[in-house]
Amino acid sequence: MLKPKPMKKIRIIVLKSVIEKLIKDLHEAGVVDIRNTSHKGMEDGRPLSSFDDVSAQLLKLRSLISVIESNLGKTEVEPKIIDGDLALEKAHQLDIGETLKTLNADAIRLSEEISALESKASVIEKLLHFKEVDFSKLETKTLKCRVGTIPISKMAKLNRELEVAKGENSVVRDPSSDTTLVFYEKEKDEESDTILSELGFIDIEIPEGVTKPVDSIDKVKEEYERKKLELEKINAEIVSISKANVQEIVSLIASLEIVSDRASVTNNFSSSKKTYIVEGWITAENFDNIKNIIAKYSKEAVLEDVKYSHDEMPPTVLNNKKIASPFEYLTNSYSLPNYYEIDPTMTYFVFLPIIYGMIVGDFFYGIASVVLGYLLMQKFKKSYVMSNISKIWFYSGFPTMIFGILFDEYGGMSHFGVLSYLSKWLGSDIISAPLYVGFSRIHNVLGLLALTVLVGMVHLGFGFALGAINEWKHNKKHAIAKIAWIGVEVGMLLALLGAIGMVESAFTMAGLVVLIISIITLAITEGIMGIIELPGLVGNILSYTRIAAIGIVGIIIAELLNDFIIPLPEQGILAIILLPIFLVFHVINAFIAMFESLVQGGRLNIVEFRSKFLHGGGEIFSPFKMR
Repeated sequence: MLKPKPMKKIRIIVLKSVIEKLIKDLHEAGVVDIRNTSHKGMEDGRPLSSFDDVSAQLLKLRSLISVIESNLGKTEVEPKIIDGDLALEKAHQLDIGETLKTLNADAIRLSEEISALESKASVIEKLLHFKEVDFSKLETKTLKCRVGTIPISKMAKLNRELEVAKGENSVVRDPSSDTTLVFYEKEKDEESDTILSELGFIDIEIPEGVTKPVDSIDKVKEEYERKKLELEKINAEIVSISKANVQEIVSLIASLEIVSDRASVTNNFSSSKKTYIVEGWITAENFDNIKNIIAKYSKEAVLEDVKYSHDEMPPTVLNNKKIASPFEYLTNSYSLPNYYEIDPTMTYFVFLPIIYGMIVGDFFYGIASVVLGYLLMQKFKKSYVMSNISKIWFYSGFPTMIFGILFDEYGGMSHFGVLSYLSKWLGSDIISAPLYVGFSRIHNVLGLLALTVLVGMVHLGFGFALGAINEWKHNKKHAIAKIAWIGVEVGMLLALLGAIGMVESAFTMAGLVVLIISIITLAITEGIMGIIELPGLVGNILSYTRIAAIGIVGIIIAELLNDFIIPLPEQGILAIILLPIFLVFHVINAFIAMFESLVQGGRLNIVEFRSKFLHGGGEIFSPFKMR
C-alpha cells in the first residue's frame, strides 16, 4: 500500500500479417501502456491503411451530430458498439448529411428573413399614425421629407428655426410618440439638415417597399407568418430526421473511434518490411494475461520481459485499499509520486483526520461533521472532486468525536456543563460532579501549543523517515541527510526541554551533542543549503501551532454563544425563540471550524509533511484500452 504497484516493461515482436488482430486483443485487454519506440535499422510506425478513411467518416459523423445537437440538445444516447468493418460500411451508406445540411441552411436563411421582417414591422408600427400617407411618394421635385424622432421639448424651437429659414416647410408629428415628418424645400436642404442635426433629430430609415403603413404592415405580417410556418416545418423535419438517426450516428462515432484508436496506435511502433516492434508498460499482476494473449499467435508474435535501468521511469499505478480512495484523490491532485517513491495516500488517511480532529476537537461538532459529510456524499455521488472531499469530511468526524471526549468539549461546554444545563430543564440534577477531567484547551493554552509543536515534530520526523527509506536504494547520501534532519529535531527537543527544566541536564547535553552532530552531517551531505534550511524546519514546526490557534477561536465563539443566546427555562417563550437561533449559530460555527480544519489539515499534510519525502513527477499509467 505504501508503494505503487510493481511494473514490467514488455516488448512484442509481431508479424505485420496479424497486427490488426493483435491490436484488437491488446485494446480489449486494456492493460498495456503502449509507448513510442525506436530501434536502429527500423522505420517509425505509420497508421494502418484504414486510418484516413475512418478519419474522414468520423469528421462527417461529428459534423452531423453537431447539427443534430443544435436541434435536439445534448444527446444522452447510449452507443451500441458494432464491428469496425461494419461500422465503416454503414458510415459510407449514411446519406442524410446533404439533406440535413440543406435543411439547416434553409432554416438559417429563414431565421434571418424572419428577423428582418420583425425589424421591418417594428419600423412600420412607428408610422401607423400616418396610415394613409404613402411613404414611397413623399418627396417631390421641390420638396424633401425626412422621417425621424425628436424630443417634444424641442418641437417649438424646430418650428421657429424652420420659419426663420423661410421657404415652404411643415412639421407633422405623431402625438402618441416622437415620430415626426419634416417637409422643406430642397433649395434649403443644407440649412434645414443643419437645424435638424443641432436639435437631435434621429432619422428613421424607411424599409424598402413600404407604401401606406396600414397596407404595408398587413403584408409584412402575412409574409412573417408564412415564413415562420415554413421554418417550423423545416425544423420539424430536421428533428424527425435527427431523432430517427441519432442512435445510429452516436453508435457509429463510438465504434469508429475504437477503429481510429487501433489504426493510429501503430504510430508508436517500430516497423520493418515484415514486422512491428511494440513496447510498453504493464502492472506485474497482468503479465500472465499478456503471455496468454501472445501465446495464441504461436510463432507469429513473441513476448519479451524487458529489463529496464534505474534511470528509466515506469508509470505510477497507486495501490491502495478502497477505504483510502478519497485520500488518493489528494495524491493525484498534487503531483503523483514517481514509481520509486512511497505513496503518501495512507499517511494522509491516518494524519489528516487526526489533525482535523485536533483542530475541531468537539464531540457534538464531530457528530455534525459525520452527518454533513454523509449528506454531501449522497448529494455529490457523481462529482469526483466533491464526492472525495465529502468522504474525507465524513471520516474526519470520528477522530473529532474522540478528541472531543479527550478535550471534554461538547458544543463549547464540558460534559458536566451539558448535563447541568439539561438538569435545569428537567428540574432535577442528573449528576453532582464531573465524570472525568479532560484536557481543557482554553485553560491550557501553553500546554496545547507545546502539544501541537510536539505533534508537528513527530509528523515531520515521520516524513523524514519516509524520505530516508525512499532515498536509501538510490542515494545513500541523501538518505543520511534525512536521518540527520530527524537528529536535528530530537536534539532541538531535548535542548528545549532541558532549558525549561523538564528533563535532567544529562539529557540536555545529549540533545546538544545530537544536534551538533546532525548539523555537521547536514553540512557534509547537503552542503550550505542544508544549513540554510535549518530556520525553515523551525518554521515548519511552528506551522503546527495553527492547530491550537484555530481550535481556540472555535471554542471562544462557541462559549460566547452559550453565554449570550442559550435558551433557559426561566426565559419562557423567549427560550423557544432563541432555540433555533442558538442551534443555527452553532451549526455555522461548526461549519467554519470544519472547513478551516480541512484546509489547514490539508496544508500541513501536503505542504509541510509531504515535502520531506516526496519529489513527485510520476508518470500517469495510461493503458491502451476501449474507453
